[in-house]
Order: sequence, then C-alpha cells, then structure tokens
Amino acid sequence: MAPPWELRGRGLKDSLRHDVRVKEAIRKNLRELIAEEAIITSDGNKKIKIPLRFLDQYRFKYGNAQSGVGQGSGKPGDVLGRRGGTGSDSGGGMPGDQPGELTYEVELSLDDLAQMMLEDLALPWLEEKPERQITTHHSYEHRDIRRWGALANLDKRRTLYANLKRNAARGTAEVGDIKDDDLRFRVWDEHKERHANAAVYLLMDRSGSMTVNKKYIAKSFFFWMVRFLRLKYAHVEPVFIAHDTEAAVVPEKDFFALSNSGGTRCSSAYACARERIAKNHPKEKWNTYLFHFSDGDNLPDDNAMCKTLVQELLVPCNRVGYGEIRYKDDAGFYNWAGGGAPYKFSTLEQALGEIKHPRLLSVVITHKEELYEVLQKFLTPQESVTV
Repeated sequence: MAPPWELRGRGLKDSLRHDVRVKEAIRKNLRELIAEEAIITSDGNKKIKIPLRFLDQYRFKYGNAQSGVGQGSGKPGDVLGRRGGTGSDSGGGMPGDQPGELTYEVELSLDDLAQMMLEDLALPWLEEKPERQITTHHSYEHRDIRRWGALANLDKRRTLYANLKRNAARGTAEVGDIKDDDLRFRVWDEHKERHANAAVYLLMDRSGSMTVNKKYIAKSFFFWMVRFLRLKYAHVEPVFIAHDTEAAVVPEKDFFALSNSGGTRCSSAYACARERIAKNHPKEKWNTYLFHFSDGDNLPDDNAMCKTLVQELLVPCNRVGYGEIRYKDDAGFYNWAGGGAPYKFSTLEQALGEIKHPRLLSVVITHKEELYEVLQKFLTPQESVTV
C-alpha cells in the first residue's frame, strides 16, 4: 500500500522549512555576522561557514511526571545556578556543569549573505536622467508571434495548433497537410537596460592613530560597501583613496592591505577627491558619492580647510558621509589612540557639524557590531530632491 500523498513530500517540506528558518536566523544575527573576521578576510569566490544555533523542530516530549515540576524554592531574582565561565574572566573558575547550546555550521556564499543584508538598501538620491545613462545590450526576449519570419524562429507548437484548428473547421480534427498559412514564427526583440553612471569615492584614514581595531572597522565598512555596489548596480566605479598627511588614489587590493603610519591631514583626501571628481566624474554625467572613515584625530589647523572642502564637495556629490571611529572609557569620554587627553567630540566632527546640508551625514561608530546600522544610515534610499 502506497503511503498517503501528503506524506510523500514530507522530506522536501521539512528541507524547505529548514532553509527558511536558517535564513531567518541569519537575518536576526546580521549585526554580529557581518563583523566576523572570517568573513571579511575570506575569498569572495568561496563559500563561508557561519555558526548558528541548532534549529530544532517543535514537538511534544513525553516522560514520567515528577512532583514539584514547574516550581522551586527561592523567589524572583535569585540566582539558582550559573555556568562555570562567563567568557570575561581569566578562566580560573570552576568548570561548568551545564550543557552548552547546540550549534552547527551552515555554508553560504558571500554574495548570498550580502544580498540578504543589503537588499533593502540603495544609493540615496540616485538621479535618473536619460542623457546621462549608459545603454547596455542585455539579452533578447520573445515578444510577439507572426505569420512570416525565418525558419530558425519557427514556433512548432503554435504552427501545429493553427493547422489543427484549420483542419477541425473542415470537419477533420487532426494534424496534416500543413500550409504556409499555418506557420507561426517567434519575434525576438533586443532587451536593453539603461544604467545611471555612479562613482563612489571611498576615503580611509591610514595614519598612526588608526589602531588595528579601528582600521579593521573601517576596512570592514568598505568591504561591505564594495560588495553592495557590485551586487546592486551594473555600472558603478569605486575610487579608493588612502591618506595620512598626504592622500593618493590606490588600487583596491592595496587599499585593503595598507598599514597605518604618519600623521593625519584629512583635507588631503578631500582635496584629492575634489580634483578627481572635477576631472573624471562631472556632475552633468555622473552620480557621485563620497564616504570617509577616520578616528577624528586631525591636525587642529586643518579642520577649517576640511570644512571648506566638504562644502565644495556637496555641490557635485549626491551624498557625503563621514564615519568617526571612537572608543569610550568608563566616564563616557572618547579616546582616539588609547592614551592622551580624552574628549567628548573630535575637532573634525565639530567642524563638519557646522555644515547644515541634507546630504551630509556624520555618524559615530564605537564597536564593530554597529557596522550594520552605519551601512543602513549611509545607504537609506532617498528620493531625488532639489537642494
């Protein structure tokens, strides 16, 4: 006797349900996942393994009833038991006596992960102007049926159906005696896609005050930004600029491999970007974006120049974003390099904060788990408006 039909697809249904739950679990943990060093340093062409909690199915568990189930001595707030380690001590405590959470590793391509985390984001104020767009020949699509055409485009199914209808009208519903009037041909039209030109300038502070952790946060942001641009847009040109007291356009590979040294003069990066935008990406033909990450430890006499340059960059740029990487101490003050005088706000952020413009956005990031929120702020879709 064959099993009921609804049971035959049980394995497939469970598998599909499991895939959905895995994706939901990944989405809920995006803040931690995108900051994982194993992902940032992985080869984009390979699959990555992500540890997730074991996703068990809901089910009834039967056992022997015990007295006092669901109640115990003590009152709300009492600590009834704890595991042997909290993860923050030196490991000198007693060994734990409680079972840990079951986890397993799920394989996921880097593109799939980027698609999940960035699917709702977009470059803000992306202007669609036909005279500024690049036309690409993407594919050919079947759009119509005609009674004449090349034999290579003959639609056999429709031809036989037309012949059957003609013969049925004469009293014989069968295929035969095919004539020219029965022939049907597909018509293929070239499908064209139009993509707006977009240039995205990525500026990173590589000075000596950028510690390993700060540099990791900056590179992680730019890593996901580049993945987002290449997945979301067919025609985009990233420009990588690294700076200390001097700035230079560098290849992508060098941008992510540069070490930190030297002092900090952020105006050098803004000036380099302004010159290149004027030369290669004029406002009449390009949508231009600029994102800069630094720890704010800029030379005091350079902040006024930074303010002037950013104001000039806001004319050709759809958005200018500045991200400042800081670390808090117990008193709530920030410290730029783990030593020296603490401060509440950097002088660079104060200078840029004096600029009141809807397309200038400044954010502060204090730890790597905030990367997802920063990406969302910088890449929130906005309608094009006149400013």
